[in-house]
Amino acid sequence: MSATTNIVYLSYGNEAEHRRALFAILSAAAWYNGRPEALRVILYTDQPHFFQPYLGNVNIEYYTLTPDILHEMLDGTGYVHRRKVSVIQLTAQRYPQENLIFIDSDTFFIASAEVLFSGMSAGYSLMHKLEYNIGDGLAMFTAFNQAEHPKAFVDYISKNSFTVNGTEEVFGEADYCWNSGVLGLPVDFYKYLPDVMVMTDLFHSNSQWFISEQLAFSFILQRKTSIKATDDVILHYWGKRQKVLLDAYLNELLNSQSIDKLKDKSYIKSLTANWKNAVDNDLIIEQAVISIASKAWYSAFKKVVKLTLKNPFNFKLYLDIRNELKLL
Repeated sequence: MSATTNIVYLSYGNEAEHRRALFAILSAAAWYNGRPEALRVILYTDQPHFFQPYLGNVNIEYYTLTPDILHEMLDGTGYVHRRKVSVIQLTAQRYPQENLIFIDSDTFFIASAEVLFSGMSAGYSLMHKLEYNIGDGLAMFTAFNQAEHPKAFVDYISKNSFTVNGTEEVFGEADYCWNSGVLGLPVDFYKYLPDVMVMTDLFHSNSQWFISEQLAFSFILQRKTSIKATDDVILHYWGKRQKVLLDAYLNELLNSQSIDKLKDKSYIKSLTANWKNAVDNDLIIEQAVISIASKAWYSAFKKVVKLTLKNPFNFKLYLDIRNELKLL
């Protein structure tokens, strides 16, 4: 493992995005108990002044994203997630002897950050969680009438091969898609980053699937490394409902607590535990609502029972469930 590991975040655009990234970084600092010099946070942002008052006790480096830099990162594609690949490439170029972990802003740590570093060695990588193989994913999206982009993607990769560090690779429906909310890359993987960018561009231009960068990383990482999941360490609230929930929490937090309070590691860790429980509950409610809407009554009943057993004395939650069902 390299002496220093860089945890990389990307935050630009609106204040809600910055609040998410701020709490993500605060949670990383709260859950990290190792040597300060062994961990460097690198934040790529268009608003460094938003973060600076809160992160004075964090070993952090700011990289300011000007409008010109943000525009150049797209390279004429219009694909916003290309910026993610760009900042990963830039970090690897700036620190070629140091491992990196890119973490999406809509995340927070829920367990010891040191656990991640044990997975950062040659031949191993980190992603957030395994989602589905491409064949199953296509079937799933088809069932929800969302097959246009996945089908275009499958059609494209089935007819083409791809060059990865000089070697031809063929991908298909048996390959897996991993969630890229976390990307832990050892230095020996950096030689593949140009191919990740090329495949990202090819995947998106031929399918318009918004997860094209995730697919490019998933495909190359599973062929060239052994991937370890990190969803037991980092919570990724990527769903629309969960973002609404967390945005409300974050807005209230920053408006009600002092900067000194937000630097209190024990306080931040307690928030991550409480908010994880809230996200878990909301996901169950969302699944129950979907089941009821599709008239899958038994499945809905099981979800409600599961939620009740998980929260036996949370009467506010029971009211929330009732209000959700009234809207159907």
